[in-house]
Parts: sequence; C-alpha cells; structure tokens
Amino acid sequence: MNIRSKNNPTYVTWRSLVGRCTNPRFDNYKRYGGKGITLDFTWLDFDKFVLDMGDRPIGKTLDRIDLNQGYSKNNCRWATPSEQQKNRKCALIISYKGVTKNSSDWSTDLGLTKGAVWMRIKYGWDIERAVTTRKAG
Repeated sequence: MNIRSKNNPTYVTWRSLVGRCTNPRFDNYKRYGGKGITLDFTWLDFDKFVLDMGDRPIGKTLDRIDLNQGYSKNNCRWATPSEQQKNRKCALIISYKGVTKNSSDWSTDLGLTKGAVWMRIKYGWDIERAVTTRKAG
C-alpha cells in the first residue's frame, strides 16, 4: 500500500488534520482553524507527523489532550472513541468526596446508562444524590 494513499489511516488522519486547521474551504475548518486551533508547522510534512506520532493504531484517532491548545507532539495522542468522548469541552466533570470523573464514568460505576448522571444534574438533582443513587427514585 502506498503510504500516501486514501487507504492509509495515518495519511487520512494527517490530511484531515491539515485541512481542518489550514483550509477555510475544508469541512470543520470553522471549528478548528477558524477558532485559532493550530498545528505544529513541522506537521505540514507528513513524514514529520509520522515521526512524532507513529502510525495510527487500529481503532484509534488523533486527539488533543488539552482542548485549549493546538495539535503538536506534546498535546496529541492516539485515543479510542470512548477516550475522545470523555475529553470533549461539553463533558461534565464531577468531583465528589475527593473523586473526580466525568458524568459518563459516574453513570457506569453506578450501573446506569452513560447519560444518566448528566440527565439527573440537568433536571436539578444535587451532586451527591446524582452520583450515589443507583436507580432513579
């Protein structure tokens, strides 16, 4: 397979990254380059991107660790869809008795559907009740 092929997941990821950060005509540019999300200038070269990040592992995509910073070796990782979902700006982070997790993890730990704790808080439950009640009451 040609390394610079539309069938190479790493190359596809890189092209999308460069497009959304640098090309106003590219899908999602408004959410990235249009909002000031940058990429390390050396990553304009595919080989340098691969040198820093390696090949894209199966089942993972490129994720920024700190959503307030751009794409660079120190701020990116290959992440699963679940890891990326937990790293979104809209993720609800909850601290209770010294434990901090997102609402999805609190829900899972209680044996509830992923969105249950988020919905509880949205509908006015206090934090303690939302993260300690196993079944809606």
